[in-house]
Amino acid sequence: MEADMPGNRFTLTLPGDPVAKGRPRVYGGHAITPRKTVRAEERIFAEFRRKYPNMKPFAGPVSVYAEFWMSHRGKPDVDNLLKTVLDALNAVAYMDDSQIIHTTAKKYVPDQLVRGKRDWRKRRKEDPYMHYGHEYEPHLFVRVTEIPEWNPIEKESE
Repeated sequence: MEADMPGNRFTLTLPGDPVAKGRPRVYGGHAITPRKTVRAEERIFAEFRRKYPNMKPFAGPVSVYAEFWMSHRGKPDVDNLLKTVLDALNAVAYMDDSQIIHTTAKKYVPDQLVRGKRDWRKRRKEDPYMHYGHEYEPHLFVRVTEIPEWNPIEKESE
């Protein structure tokens, strides 16, 4: 286990706009995952392996927390953003996504109004990204935590 993994967990932060899971297209009876989705999943996987090269997948139940800091409002849906992360970490952070018993996903989008020279105005393309007045850069943050299973026999012997 890595020294920076207190409580059996890991975290990743990836700069750039988070990518939602794209719908597979069917050609000649074969489903093809969109290239953008494949690249996004590969990027998450590679960053996990870079940061945690010797980590074995968690074997027990896990909790996944994800923040998606977007460069724009509207689509994609938070569930499709989360699906990219869950699929990318399958078999590398946890053995199978059936182990996930709790998820929290938050999508942050830029404020529509920003402080102008005299008053509030609509956000322009060249304005910095702000969320409730706090500046940020688009990125993905994810934390996976192993949840210890309750063993009543161990509790009695303590």
